Amino acid sequence: MSQTGPKTPAGKARSSRNAVKHGFLSVAPVIPDLESEADWWSYRSDILESLEPVGQLEETLAGRIAEYLWRLRRVPVFEARKVAVALELFPEGLAATARYVEKVLGKPATETLTPEKVNTQVGVRLLPDRDTVALITRYEAHLHRLYIQTLHELEAIQTRRQGGHSPLARLDISGPPAP
Repeated sequence: MSQTGPKTPAGKARSSRNAVKHGFLSVAPVIPDLESEADWWSYRSDILESLEPVGQLEETLAGRIAEYLWRLRRVPVFEARKVAVALELFPEGLAATARYVEKVLGKPATETLTPEKVNTQVGVRLLPDRDTVALITRYEAHLHRLYIQTLHELEAIQTRRQGGHSPLARLDISGPPAP
């Protein structure tokens, strides 16, 4: 019978991260080469310490809360990187537009590249495009809802454990402000 799977140490190390493709089975929600596993475990430990879970169920819920909060920290980083990429590509796009206007419309680049027009275009790139904003908003809202629901469940379990009464239902309203 022949052996399947990787045989070299590098191949074994690579295949050990197969679960990271979707993250459902990964030990820690850490993005390799972007986040530190030590930072994650320290962060998780601090969150669990502040939530004071008792027992497996409370610890599991507190661990999920730590994961949701860890992932929520990525939102502003992602947004900042999208803006940075747009600003990095800006000079090339501006130069291409100036060349196009000069060639097709016959206007000199000095008319196309006025300080006012450049400032306007820089300002436009300080916000991500509409699709990116929608993606960021959905992702952040989804994680926030999961965080709030899990936190409320943990609080209810802890209240009952301590002899208190927790409501059977809780109403959380999250949405855009009224017009």
